[in-house]
Amino acid sequence: MTNTNLEEHYGSRVIEARIIRDRLYLYLVHGVQLIVYDDGQSCCEHRYMTCDDDLSKLVGGLLVEISERDGPDAEAEYSEHEQKFVVVQTDIGGITLCTHNEHNGYYGGFSINVKANKVWQWETEKEDKDES
Repeated sequence: MTNTNLEEHYGSRVIEARIIRDRLYLYLVHGVQLIVYDDGQSCCEHRYMTCDDDLSKLVGGLLVEISERDGPDAEAEYSEHEQKFVVVQTDIGGITLCTHNEHNGYYGGFSINVKANKVWQWETEKEDKDES
């Protein structure tokens, strides 16, 4: 998994979680947006993300870990269908995302990334960090 100092966000409270256009967006109380996505698109591939879990299980929890795990290959009639799991864990619950890559057999693999964006400055940011 490619990321920039993901560990520095562990212990931060999740205030919102949603999937938009095959990306997981986690909003943290100290004004950071974490985006989890597969950035490995090559020619002749179809990549997408699914999640059967209730994303609200993350809200209110302290972020513990984001990790990836190998998944099984799925059946595909005329191509390859690879899967990789991304587990997001908080102190009150977790979810498992499934990233999919359907391809012609020549291309394949995953490039799971986590990007952090500062989206607003929370006035109590220092207080929240001190309480953690």
